[in-house]
Amino acid sequence: MKNDIFPRFQDILFLAVFLAALLLGPRMLNMDGDLPRHMAIGRYVLQGNLPPVNDIFSHTVPGAPFAPHKWLSGVLFYLAYLLFDERGMVLLSATALAATFTIIYVHSVARAKVRLPVFLLAGYGAVLTSLHWIVRPHIFTMLLFALWLVLTDKLSRGERVSWWYFPALMLLWNNIHGEYLAGFLITGAYLAGWVWDFLFEREKTPLETGKRLTIAAALSALVTLLNPVSVRAWGTVTGWLGNEYLMARTDETVPPNFAEPKFLILLAFLSLSIFLLAIKREKLQTGAAIALAGFTAMTLTSARNIHFYGVIAPFLLAPTLTGSLVLPLIKQYEALFEKVESSTKGILWPIFTVLLGILLLMFSPLREAERFSPAFFPVQAVQWLKENPQEGEMFNPFDWGGYLSFYLPEKKVFIDSQGDVYGEAFIRKYEKVITLAPGWQNILDEYNVRWALVNADWPLARALAKEGWQEIYRDGTAVILRRGGE
Repeated sequence: MKNDIFPRFQDILFLAVFLAALLLGPRMLNMDGDLPRHMAIGRYVLQGNLPPVNDIFSHTVPGAPFAPHKWLSGVLFYLAYLLFDERGMVLLSATALAATFTIIYVHSVARAKVRLPVFLLAGYGAVLTSLHWIVRPHIFTMLLFALWLVLTDKLSRGERVSWWYFPALMLLWNNIHGEYLAGFLITGAYLAGWVWDFLFEREKTPLETGKRLTIAAALSALVTLLNPVSVRAWGTVTGWLGNEYLMARTDETVPPNFAEPKFLILLAFLSLSIFLLAIKREKLQTGAAIALAGFTAMTLTSARNIHFYGVIAPFLLAPTLTGSLVLPLIKQYEALFEKVESSTKGILWPIFTVLLGILLLMFSPLREAERFSPAFFPVQAVQWLKENPQEGEMFNPFDWGGYLSFYLPEKKVFIDSQGDVYGEAFIRKYEKVITLAPGWQNILDEYNVRWALVNADWPLARALAKEGWQEIYRDGTAVILRRGGE
């Protein structure tokens, strides 16, 4: 029997992450309302339009400046949806996640020269990032971040890396997700490490390495101008990060609360990181140490950065595991692992894994589970609205705007989850309505709202009824009301 049929650790990791993502698919589709808006943009582009640079979805801020730095993600998600409905988007996300940690494992083994401990560390990183597994553009960012990290690390250690890899990756990343900034943080950390080493150990620090890192950063920075709004994309990303009001109202941007059980896995990983660094006989490469410290700080200040930490920490900590070969149990089996993996080639197992995923999504209970949930999105209400279209402008919840834009494209929404488009002043107005703050009725009058689709259990629904609005539809998730007499 040929060795080619035996799975390598990288194949096992790919299979495990892929299947885990499929099983978590229902949750990944229904954790927030961003995905349908990305799909709506993808559909708009595939209909032959340029990526929109102004708001096209709302009746409240029509024409407001919009930086479509995620437009390519929308295209990818919409294509997956056309091929295989919601299941296609989960399949695409699962493949990207599995590829991300396979890349981290393969290149970590090349540096650490040990397999089983690296496999466990990379697997731990995957489990950690699962806290932030959502079918959204940052799934693609994780894959691009892993590639960027590996290439930058190779460049910093003097390995030959083609100069065009970095601008090519950045051209893709800059149009897929605004978190392309993470690539510059990685390169900047390694460049800062090179400067430190050059200042204090000049005779051991090649000048050529600093030049290559600088060229990679400079070419990549130029490429970021190649997007639908050019330099304005930078202002959108950094402007959001600098707005304390908007950041404070986004759950994933607040620091992780270690009193919550789900964040204990992060606490354990941080503790493991300290332990591995403490027992390492040789110091970590300076650039790698700066990168690890920086992304650790980012994760502790914003929970949304967990997906970065779970990718970068296993890779940078992998060299600390080299000494584990002295352990008899690991040493005994490592030679066997190396023999099997060195004689196995190709992508047979990843292909088999994806085909298995397709079969599961077609013939298992996952077939019906991988859907937009009527418990989270107004699925039934939207179906009713298709059969009973309403005249006039609507009011809708923040998280439902994207779903409405995708499934009711003929209607303009009041708001969607693109907070930077609407701005702080408008979001304050929205909050005034949903919290029934004094003068909330005036906001609805200001925007000529004639009907409202809101959560069935919101106090706003009861308040509208008391104001004389007529309830014309209700289910367990949503209620639709029209102004009295209309």
